[in-house]
Amino acid sequence: MSGFSRTARKGRGVKRPALAVCVEDLNMLLEKVYMESGADFRSYKKASIARRVAKRLAMCRCASVAEYAAVLDKDPAEYDRLRSMLTIKVSEFFREPEVFEAVRDALAYVPGLSNGVRAWCCGCASGEEAYSIAILLAEAVSGEVAGNSVVFATDIDPEAIDRARMAEYREESLANVTSERRDRHFIMSSNVFWKVSQAIRSLVRFGTLDIVKGHPISKVHLLFCRNVFIYFNQELQKEVFNKLDYALRPGGLLVMGKAEQVPPGWAHRYHPIGRDLNVFRKNA
Repeated sequence: MSGFSRTARKGRGVKRPALAVCVEDLNMLLEKVYMESGADFRSYKKASIARRVAKRLAMCRCASVAEYAAVLDKDPAEYDRLRSMLTIKVSEFFREPEVFEAVRDALAYVPGLSNGVRAWCCGCASGEEAYSIAILLAEAVSGEVAGNSVVFATDIDPEAIDRARMAEYREESLANVTSERRDRHFIMSSNVFWKVSQAIRSLVRFGTLDIVKGHPISKVHLLFCRNVFIYFNQELQKEVFNKLDYALRPGGLLVMGKAEQVPPGWAHRYHPIGRDLNVFRKNA
């Protein structure tokens, strides 16, 4: 990767200042990542990506992007570690409980649920949100409908998917889970971890998916895509939202992060439920 600049220099015994990654080097690095691993971050917001790349360089003790490119060439597993760094997400069960309450109330008016609910958690990270959706469905619809329901949970990070499949979480992840709900849907698997019950785990299907490049899940009644768009530039937001719109059935529910918005071209088709929740119903 001779195109990378080499302005930074190592200094023995000297603590390095935080490395500022220039746009040119960042673009070339993201192009390398795309060509070698298939992960496409080229249209993600550059400021956020640059900060995380700089952090990864510091962790690898690299004084420049060129040095880090050499690390990638020597250790292909570093691509996976970088991808995990670029997609860091913080989650917990029933994060923003008022959003889940609004979804529960609105589910009663979603058409076509008699044969089961198809839900999609896009950007599921380590699984807390996907399992929260499954618990919500188990409590909000009849047993027969719940038994025919499925929550598709996808994320670009395969390591996050592996953690999600384990379904074991520390106490702090359950801060928004009532003791009654915890006793019904979790078991203490050790002195440290709570494990999601088999009944809830059976409703969730995990898989690796890059929503930028991949095809969306189809014909879903409920779609959670929270704090995914914050990584994308405006053009990529439009491209990805087109996939979400294709995935969601008429009359279905879309849940976005509170800092995100439905792109202007689709705003007339999505009507907010409640105030400041970013829960929307798609026109039937």
